[in-house]
Amino acid sequence: MDAAGEGRPILFSRPDLDDDDADAVLRVLRSGWLTTGQECAALEAELQSYLGVGHVVAMSSCTAALETAIAALGLAPGARVGVPTWTFVSTALAVVRHGAVPVLLDVDAETLNLSPVALAASIERLDAVVAVHFGGVAVSKEIHQLCAAAGIPLVEDAAHALGATDHRGRVGGHGTAGACFSFYATKNLTCAEGGALATDDADLASFARSYRLHGLSADSWSRHRDEDSDEYDLVVPGIKANLPDLLAALARSQLRRLDEMQARRRRIVGRYRTVLGDSPDLTVVPAEAAVGGADHLMVVVLPEGRDRRAVASAMAADGIGTSVHFRPLHRFEWFTRHAAVVGPTGTSTADRLAPRVLSLPLHPGLTDGDVDRVCRSLRAALDA
Repeated sequence: MDAAGEGRPILFSRPDLDDDDADAVLRVLRSGWLTTGQECAALEAELQSYLGVGHVVAMSSCTAALETAIAALGLAPGARVGVPTWTFVSTALAVVRHGAVPVLLDVDAETLNLSPVALAASIERLDAVVAVHFGGVAVSKEIHQLCAAAGIPLVEDAAHALGATDHRGRVGGHGTAGACFSFYATKNLTCAEGGALATDDADLASFARSYRLHGLSADSWSRHRDEDSDEYDLVVPGIKANLPDLLAALARSQLRRLDEMQARRRRIVGRYRTVLGDSPDLTVVPAEAAVGGADHLMVVVLPEGRDRRAVASAMAADGIGTSVHFRPLHRFEWFTRHAAVVGPTGTSTADRLAPRVLSLPLHPGLTDGDVDRVCRSLRAALDA
């Protein structure tokens, strides 16, 4: 690595943007139509082809997609929905907002995905499950099998998993109650804010297209073009969650080189694994490089008893950004007081790992030298 790079800050996350991305946004600005229209429809078609799925409905966020998928289930008030405790709060809040109760389940130590053991012990008392593909690693086939055998719907929180594959092919809602993706600023494909619901279920797709626009039977683009623009109705009380063309154009541009960006992420993760491989007191998540993983996060588990804040502060002093994914949901006071119960197997794995996980920088702009510098800083912080 050249000496000039030693003092340069290494951001935890940075979007990979190029001139084509900028041109796509400018094209929409100059068109005069900024909200949901042709660009959004084109993005949906392109994602549908990329994922190999029957339907894609673009939305304002993954959170909105999750809320829509949960709403489509028509759960009764008080219904119990299994949710991994190791996730961002939005996963469980999508359940809460529809009057259901999140049942917080433990995770697998090697992947931090929903534990099949925890799910199996709880499933007889669940009405639905939301599974998170943590860090872009798809949940195990056993999760799908357990839900299918119990006859309960499985919603996929695929915020980290665009481009990931599993036993079904590309993660895309095949055989489930929908897969929900995120295009947030830190994601592998970004348009700043945005998301999508992917499904093979035509009825779910139709519901989502209405639900994302207050529950109306026609969107503004359709009403703008249709001579009978006043002939639309309110189908169901929905939410405002459509994706504007301005953002859809950026997402389309990003999608054209997503595989290239994913391949770069895989090489960076490989470099991390090689350099950290001689650190017996560190564990990488997942324990083995996941075949078909989307490589969204580079998570390490620090040695037991180490002060994570001190490690992160030391690395920050070296100009290196870090983060934490995640604080388990059962450690949030609001959930413990108002809206959740813990599954019968408890949360021992999550509790053991919660103070020790640290997310290292991972984005396509990193060089091998950057990775080496991050690892040196981490090693020095641990040795201090």
